[in-house]
Amino acid sequence: MVSELNIGYAWIIAIAAFVATVIVEMATTNGIYFPYMIDYYEESAAKVGMALTLITFLRYSCGVFSAIMAKAFGCRIVMIFGSITMICGYTLIAYSTSIIEVYLACCLIGFGICLSYYTSYFVIDVNFKKHFNLVMSIKVGMAGVGRVMSPYVCQRFVISYGWKHAFLLHSAVVYHLVLCGVIFRPSTKKKSNEEVEEISLLEVKQENNSPELDLQTGITPTDEKMRFNWLQYIYKICHLRLFKKHSFVILVVVALIQGATEDGVEVLMPDDMLERGASLHHSQLILAVYGASSICGRPFQYILSKFVLNDLLIQLGLSYFLSFLSLLICITTKTDNAVYVVMVFYGFSMGWYSGIIPLIVKSTVDDDFFFGYAWVECAYGVGACITVPFLGYLRDISGHFWLSEFSMLCFTLINIMIIFGFIVWKRTRKQGQTC
Repeated sequence: MVSELNIGYAWIIAIAAFVATVIVEMATTNGIYFPYMIDYYEESAAKVGMALTLITFLRYSCGVFSAIMAKAFGCRIVMIFGSITMICGYTLIAYSTSIIEVYLACCLIGFGICLSYYTSYFVIDVNFKKHFNLVMSIKVGMAGVGRVMSPYVCQRFVISYGWKHAFLLHSAVVYHLVLCGVIFRPSTKKKSNEEVEEISLLEVKQENNSPELDLQTGITPTDEKMRFNWLQYIYKICHLRLFKKHSFVILVVVALIQGATEDGVEVLMPDDMLERGASLHHSQLILAVYGASSICGRPFQYILSKFVLNDLLIQLGLSYFLSFLSLLICITTKTDNAVYVVMVFYGFSMGWYSGIIPLIVKSTVDDDFFFGYAWVECAYGVGACITVPFLGYLRDISGHFWLSEFSMLCFTLINIMIIFGFIVWKRTRKQGQTC
């Protein structure tokens, strides 16, 4: 850890993390380029869509690797490396002539986004303890700002310079992540006298007990015991010990189902608006409504924790109950105006969720926030990539979105039952231990 937490230069690092969050959210939104790429490369929508999906998939699925890199090399180097990787990807896609090059470019962009995205969270954990909740609430709010800004910025880039040059402008914007990485000072944890003495004693013990080489066989007596155990190595380096905690397993399961529900709403709702008779403009406008309400919901947990309810698990359950009510309204109504109301409440609940999850992870695995948050977000990405195509399949076989929306309603209900069931089990167990 740094020598002085919560004060002075730590707030400069926090501002850099806020800026990095906005840039990363803007870099993730690439849906506006979808029709242009289909026409230019003369490929099917499925192939182009798969290429753009790689960005989101790699952003979440490589989070554990990002945590390993941050632990080994520090947040500064990982942020700079991630931004350079993104710049290479955007430059490649700007000069690409085939869909294969687009696949490679999207892999570079997704991997770079993953490194930068998680590092902006990790650096907050390194530099803040007392004000962690406040800083994290501001950070997730800035993520909502970046998500709302992104469609308008991308549209302006395309209209003014063309879609190919827009990717070059993206690389110029992403370059500012290098400056944010420079601001992230490396952690300098000072070792106590006891730790220094323990290390010196271990070194002396290792020297005295070092095995002698057998000149005939060339094998030391301990070679058999030192054979590499890959499973044990993966267990340690990926911090799988976190899954021994019941609360952490619940978080991972909830995030897995959440990825299916939230991404499903973002993908299916615009088309559902068109089926209800809305214009193309209004069907795209609901995503802006969703993003704006998400911004309002992100800092709500901080206000609620300060003045009303400090139990984060109950807040998480209430956020899902609000999303359940919004999806229920969507299923039981047939007008397009009702979808606006749905997206307002659902966006608020998902912003609330985004503000709660980092804090629950912090309270659950305080000493290992890097890997805890990485595993939870990885589960979210896996849920989105697996279930969103399934929801589209349900829409194809039924001919309308009712079955897909009913499935998302069931997913939300399952999460509510898991969270409140775990709360009841936890309190019952605690009462049994005190008796």
